[in-house]
Amino acid sequence: MKKELWRTIKLFLLWWLLFLVPLIVGIVICLIVSKQIDFGILDWSMLTGNLLIVVVFLSKRYVKLSFGRIERRMVWPMVGMSVLIATAYLFVEESVGQLFFPEILQEMAEDNSTISGISGILYGCIFGPAAEEIGFRGVLLGGLLKTRCRPWLAILISAIAFGLLHKFPLAFFGSIIFGIIVGWLYWRTGSIIPGIIIHIVNNSLTAIDTTGWNNTTFIIILVVSLLLLAFGLWWFGKKCKFADEFDKTKNNSL
Repeated sequence: MKKELWRTIKLFLLWWLLFLVPLIVGIVICLIVSKQIDFGILDWSMLTGNLLIVVVFLSKRYVKLSFGRIERRMVWPMVGMSVLIATAYLFVEESVGQLFFPEILQEMAEDNSTISGISGILYGCIFGPAAEEIGFRGVLLGGLLKTRCRPWLAILISAIAFGLLHKFPLAFFGSIIFGIIVGWLYWRTGSIIPGIIIHIVNNSLTAIDTTGWNNTTFIIILVVSLLLLAFGLWWFGKKCKFADEFDKTKNNSL
């Protein structure tokens, strides 16, 4: 257990190293070249860091990109349900934000508007989500489960750590909930693939313009999205083999 915990800590520190070093280099370049933060340069820096994470962790097999407990015949239904969960969660988050936290949501929308160009799209919508799932589900959650940490505690720890990566307050709490959902899916399936799909779809759909929608529309969308989200999670719980403990013997858990 101690050996596995130490391995998890080392890999998580490596994840942060690969994430932060290109970002710091990008900030230094910005200060030298233009003496101000250039988001175009930062996008390329973060894209570089996330590419390094994906390449290093998958090529070294620190995290395995497998279907885990998902049967082959269920792969495409799994993809469909992952897209459903991602879309439903996005609209739940959007509806709750518009109904109860409109000012904070507007600030988040302005931040998301900076994601543009090839580097921003690749980082924000593809390699960023993949790298985050590798780090927070594949490394952190997977490692905690291997130490026989209680699943609910391991999922919560990884979700809080994931939330700390995002802006406070709405993105922080929303990211924790998101982390709990994809963490539970990882525990159920033994695969980071559903989380990667959900993360990519969720980030890609954030550009949807909802400014013309009224509160009644958001209430209807919230109810429908909650039902769809519940159905998607029920599907994963019904179709994937249940396990009380993380299966170390099959090497398909990451």
